[in-house]
Amino acid sequence: MHKAESSTVDHAGHKPSDIDDMFEMFFGREGRSSKAIGMHGDLGWRPATDVYETDEEFVVQVDLAGMEQEQIEVYVDAGFLIVRGTRSNIAPTGKKHFHKMEIQVGPFERHVRVPSMVDARTAKARYDSGFLFVRMSRGEGMIEERRQVKIENR
Repeated sequence: MHKAESSTVDHAGHKPSDIDDMFEMFFGREGRSSKAIGMHGDLGWRPATDVYETDEEFVVQVDLAGMEQEQIEVYVDAGFLIVRGTRSNIAPTGKKHFHKMEIQVGPFERHVRVPSMVDARTAKARYDSGFLFVRMSRGEGMIEERRQVKIENR
């Protein structure tokens, strides 16, 4: 199964989602170096994230397998959705010889730009079966101050 590809590319061949990811990796949301804005150390992993629209809403789905709801924070802030937390290493302690090591643990933080045609004041979050879903209705409504979004139970 393939994800839908965007037909829009810039002069270097990057899709808008590629550009957003590069921006997020190298700069904070205000366009400065992440070291300059004092991000929390090396936030070295980025959970897989799908961002899509339906006829009624804007949806962000984040793969956070193995995490407890209490380990996740969700904020809306000046045109961005911010999801952050820390995934613990639940592997048994002791000596191990890894043949493959792909599951990333530790702190993470994802910033997703919220389009202007979305009312961020309507943000609702739900954590279900290892996925965080954040939904916002269409409409005008930018949030200028950071607001935490409570994560609802299934």
